[in-house]
Amino acid sequence: MMLGGKAAALERARPALSLLATRIIHVGGPGAGQAAKLVNNLLVATHLAAAGEAMALGAAAGVAPQALLAVVNAASGRSAATEVNWPRWVLTGGFDSGFTAGLMRKDVCLAMALAEATGTPLATCAAAASAWAASDIADTEDFNRVSARIGGVA
Repeated sequence: MMLGGKAAALERARPALSLLATRIIHVGGPGAGQAAKLVNNLLVATHLAAAGEAMALGAAAGVAPQALLAVVNAASGRSAATEVNWPRWVLTGGFDSGFTAGLMRKDVCLAMALAEATGTPLATCAAAASAWAASDIADTEDFNRVSARIGGVA
């Protein structure tokens, strides 16, 4: 759980918060927790889009997704998208992570608005945001379907 607010208030709330989360990270003042969440989800969205494209490239070159993931996850290209999302929800076709494409699109849009408001250029993330916006995956479907569609497996 990433939280913003006054440190003293966080400490008072910690016993109740510890019932909800095993890891509680105070990231700064009011609003900092929301900014941290948006940054995290923007990275997840970008990693999933990039993993989908990379997996499509591997498949086009004749490398099976399972073999490619074994290499990537043992090397420096790994990320949560390749270590968790692809094996657990994309390759299995489970698509039941509990997080929807609509929620991810909302967070990506909010993160890009935050980038604009702060004057922070995000060319790479903007390209991923465009892929999410252009995706035909329904808002109610699992967000991992976007990476699968980009990767050519769904």
